[in-house]
Amino acid sequence: MPESPIELQNRLEEAIIPGAREHLLEKGLARGLIWRDGKIPPGGSQFSENLTDDLLDYAYAILAMALRLRMAKGIELVQQRAFLVAAEAIEAAVHRGDPRRVDRGFNRVSAAIAFHLAGFAARAYSVLPTSASTENLSPIENVLVQLLRRSLDEMHVNVKAWLLDEEHQDDRIAQHLREDSNNNEFDEMDAIHTVITTSFMRGLALFDHAITTGNEASATESKHLLLLTAKAAEDMHAVNHWWTSIMAYHLVDDLWQMSLHRQIPEVPPNGDSIEMWTSLRRSYIQQLRAAKRSTIELWPSQIEAAQRASAP
Repeated sequence: MPESPIELQNRLEEAIIPGAREHLLEKGLARGLIWRDGKIPPGGSQFSENLTDDLLDYAYAILAMALRLRMAKGIELVQQRAFLVAAEAIEAAVHRGDPRRVDRGFNRVSAAIAFHLAGFAARAYSVLPTSASTENLSPIENVLVQLLRRSLDEMHVNVKAWLLDEEHQDDRIAQHLREDSNNNEFDEMDAIHTVITTSFMRGLALFDHAITTGNEASATESKHLLLLTAKAAEDMHAVNHWWTSIMAYHLVDDLWQMSLHRQIPEVPPNGDSIEMWTSLRRSYIQQLRAAKRSTIELWPSQIEAAQRASAP
């Protein structure tokens, strides 16, 4: 029998109470104070060899439940606390860890999205990978970093480049499977990776269009396509792709709900000078979007001010 939202919420609250799992998170945070490049300095406190793996197991279990609760419209404060716990656990596991760890970039992107969903945008920014080449980022992870950094022009270029690349078209993928599978240059897993990545990029391209033009239909279709991408990844047992797609769905949903297009009233409070208001509103949003570091959403305090401004 499927778990009800109330049951899920109760289980999540129990999992994130301070001191859970023998103070696992607290141990990770304490290690992070002295940890450098995955090493404890001479004379420092010793921690379990399994601490990093235990933190990641705990973090992703919490993150999965928090995403399900968000989908079920559970209590927002519980969601935010859960996202914060998951983010801090991932950060404690990898942020000052071994820089050679192959999944370090993926984990830092996950932590950044969790921090964002918890309402800690500055912490999300600080934990992001600094370089796609040194952090072993996949194309999907790289464009997610650009979205989180609000480097929307760079994101647009990379998404467009992927979608227009002939190597990523269906007929070319089929050709590679026929011709290259025998010499192991291109196999079924390569095809799955390419198809899922293309579907993800299409979803993000739709969101880029929505946030640029204010077209809500594009935002809705973006979220729908990202969910379909996550389902395809689940069916193909592509775990990392499932995580990036489902997190991107929630990130895009959150950004759209807080976006300037949604939060700035389309009609002035007094109903006068609608034409002038519309022109000023459009110019203001476009100017902020065109900046090197785009502003596309309002902070919580700004949302409250916008709501007051729209009140009659």
